[in-house]
Amino acid sequence: MLTGRLVGLRPMQADDLDFFADLANAPQVRSHVVGWDWPVARDAQRDWFASASRDPHNRRLTVVDRVSGEPVGMTGLWEIDWHNQSALTAVKLMPGATPKGAGTDSIMLTMAWSFYEVGLRRLHSTVLDFNAASLGAYVRRCGWQIEGRDREAVFRRGTWHDLIRVAILRPEFDAGPDAAEYVERVCGAVPAPAMPPSQDHPARHLDPARA
Repeated sequence: MLTGRLVGLRPMQADDLDFFADLANAPQVRSHVVGWDWPVARDAQRDWFASASRDPHNRRLTVVDRVSGEPVGMTGLWEIDWHNQSALTAVKLMPGATPKGAGTDSIMLTMAWSFYEVGLRRLHSTVLDFNAASLGAYVRRCGWQIEGRDREAVFRRGTWHDLIRVAILRPEFDAGPDAAEYVERVCGAVPAPAMPPSQDHPARHLDPARA
């Protein structure tokens, strides 16, 4: 499991399926995610889990509370493009189940894992124009860049909304003040380089008259 300051990330498992159904059906989550789907039936979750586990282009992770280990959300990588070393990422957290800062913690862990374990160089995502919390987490706190805007692209709450496209490159992540901490959380401490053997042999410092 990847362990952050507030949350952990681990592979999703069958025991998470009831929680995922609740997460997908939560009104606040449904209104803020970019994609839309019919309400999720619990009985259909096992088929979805079996299909998702076999998909080589998507890798979902369960966000868990660091102390209790209980699931509180979902993140991961979607549309993984191995040739161009890029992927879509997103995070969904159950409202009221996480402390302030859990979204940022999840994003930072995902970036460190993606860039330093998976081997990607670019992550991208989309945010609805009224989702100030997500935009602040990605852009203001995690160093992502706004790359564009799709005007009136998504229908929510009876009206059309713009879709804001955001992305980050590995060097931009590396430049962030907390990058080294999260890389160490994902990869472990980097061992100090070994000191090269000394080139100064004691015999070279002997008095020639005494040699």
